[in-house]
Amino acid sequence: MSNADMPSAVADRQAIAELIYRYCRSVDRLDVPLGHSIWHEDAIADYGQIYQGSGRGVIDFICASHLQLTGHSHQIANIIIELDGDLANSEAYATVTTRAISDERILQMTMWVRYLDRLSKRRGIWGIDKRMAVIDFDELREVRPLGNRLDGRRDRTDPSYEFLKSHV
Repeated sequence: MSNADMPSAVADRQAIAELIYRYCRSVDRLDVPLGHSIWHEDAIADYGQIYQGSGRGVIDFICASHLQLTGHSHQIANIIIELDGDLANSEAYATVTTRAISDERILQMTMWVRYLDRLSKRRGIWGIDKRMAVIDFDELREVRPLGNRLDGRRDRTDPSYEFLKSHV
């Protein structure tokens, strides 16, 4: 890569990382339009036994499924991006934690997942063409919350929407 190409490559990598971060925000805030915005219209998602279908459809599926939960949080780390012009491949590690109530017990499920994405830049905008979600391992356990202070909201009334107005 030449020095002249460096600013473009940095911008492309940042745009791709932002897509992956917005995915987490969309499913944690149940923001379906935001989630749809990261996928190209013809994108496909392969979440194994959990879901196989359109990219935008997986957002609908996850957000609807999350309504049955009392809480959920997705964190991303270790993003590797390989660029090839207007095409890219990435791998991102995710820790997905969800909570539900069952028989008056609070159950917490944690999954360690990797998102393998194929992406392309179309008309100057990066989007996901295909995602494969690989679950490396998971756990389910009963938990006892530390307290009752839960400020996060699972919709657009979450305080982050006031702070991050450019990402709504």
